[in-house]
Amino acid sequence: PYDDILKENAERIEWDWRLLASVAYQESQFKPNRDSWAGASGLMQIMPATARELGVTDPYNPNQSLKAGATYLKQMLESHGNVKDSIQKIKFALGSYNGGLYHVKDAQKLAKTQGLDPLIWDDNVELALLDLSFPEHYNKSFIKYGYVRGEEPYNYVKEIFERLEHYKRFIDN
Repeated sequence: PYDDILKENAERIEWDWRLLASVAYQESQFKPNRDSWAGASGLMQIMPATARELGVTDPYNPNQSLKAGATYLKQMLESHGNVKDSIQKIKFALGSYNGGLYHVKDAQKLAKTQGLDPLIWDDNVELALLDLSFPEHYNKSFIKYGYVRGEEPYNYVKEIFERLEHYKRFIDN
């Protein structure tokens, strides 16, 4: 029932609408009245402070939630402007949407010190993000935002892309 809204908002951020649909499913299983344990709400599970910043008055309204989610994803994409590969940039944006922008930035710093590429998500920054679940990594002096449940954004990105491939097989663009 949300295809038209998904298509409109995906176009705003120049994404395949099925990718945005995969994010919405990952966030809420397309249930607009869903609330998370962390306080996020709606189809796109927007946190209350972010919702206020984005002008959301009803987080359970599918139009408002999808518009806010797309806007926030666009902000996350822009925050990773130094990532040149478009797919990698999307993965950084998704990881930031889920795990927090500054945790991802910390993971990029950690990746660099580990000899990994801080501008590649796959098998690089995603691994450093996993490491930020452990004190020997999140207590390093250059890690500003500390502990993160790195497994969540790690799995989040993978599951969204796996679902996208499924959607591409069965749903026309």
